[in-house]
Amino acid sequence: MAPYQNHQSDVSILDIRRNEIQFSMLNELHSGLRPSQGGEKRMPTMLLYDEKGLKLFEDITYLEEYYLTNAEIEVIERYADRIAERIHNGSQVVELGSGNLRKVHILLQALDRAEKHIDYYALDLSLSELQRTLLAVPKGTYNHVHCHGLLGTYDDGLEWLKLPQNDAKSKCILHLGSSIGNFNREEAAQFLKGFAETLKPKDVMLIGIDGCQDKERVYHAYNDREGKTHEFVRNGLVHANKLLGNEAFKQTDWEVIGEYDVAAGRHQAFYVPLKDVELDGIRFVAGERVRIEESYKYSDIQTEQLWEAAGLAAQAVFGDTTGQYSKYVLLRARNIRKAEFDGLMHEHFSHWLLVFLCVGRYLPTSHML
Repeated sequence: MAPYQNHQSDVSILDIRRNEIQFSMLNELHSGLRPSQGGEKRMPTMLLYDEKGLKLFEDITYLEEYYLTNAEIEVIERYADRIAERIHNGSQVVELGSGNLRKVHILLQALDRAEKHIDYYALDLSLSELQRTLLAVPKGTYNHVHCHGLLGTYDDGLEWLKLPQNDAKSKCILHLGSSIGNFNREEAAQFLKGFAETLKPKDVMLIGIDGCQDKERVYHAYNDREGKTHEFVRNGLVHANKLLGNEAFKQTDWEVIGEYDVAAGRHQAFYVPLKDVELDGIRFVAGERVRIEESYKYSDIQTEQLWEAAGLAAQAVFGDTTGQYSKYVLLRARNIRKAEFDGLMHEHFSHWLLVFLCVGRYLPTSHML
């Protein structure tokens, strides 16, 4: 498909979708509500991020209780220039799940100040959201940074990075906010590992980690006084009805429950039927929980375990003043080990070459090869 051109700015949007997103989500919805061996019913978290959901989430990021946005902006504003130093000139900077550009704009400004020629790609699965946010980048915003949109899923973005014309270029992969927490710990490692395997020795990833262990603070971040977060979660039922083609989930039949699971170190949200409900042959008993979202928080030890399982190694870490939110600059661990091995071999070769030259000066010619 030809790129979508934004005539009010100097950006274009590339459609990199390999499959129809709505069809894929519908399949996931059906399978999640029919778990094998009596497992927990689930609905795909991506139901929350349709066009309306993305706008609702943007509203949430401005709430006082939602501490993550201010913590992240504090880190980026304080350390943007130091982070920019670690991104090579000529790199592709690919942001996974871009959403609102107000945070990454701070980093792009730092790259522009450093006169680094950068191609920034915002990856999102909503065309309308990409168009809306990229309109906020008028012509002439940057002198050295060029902005583009990528329409597709995380998997589409990964395959796009593997294309020969992209694989050959230096890259920085961004996963801002605390979106990695939306995966369980095993899934998070596998997700990052897929992208880590695209990294060359000069490439980096920049990942945000929420390390808050204050259960009350976390709970109120996802259960605010205004009810914005519950409105955001409820919109997932509206999106599900659109996919199903009928009002299968009636708002009056369901409530949203959020809670902090201390043992698992995560906040979790559920849809709970207020009465027995049956749809498409699936029976929901009153009070039964249907999982829709979870947000894992990471201790220092859990963060190190995540990097190790993903095949990554931290090059630098930049944290907020509370010490509960951090940005990690990461390299592929395999690249570091190879560089260390090459350096060691070079050191040994230089040592023995020096020995040979020194000894050779004192050997008779007949003893030298």
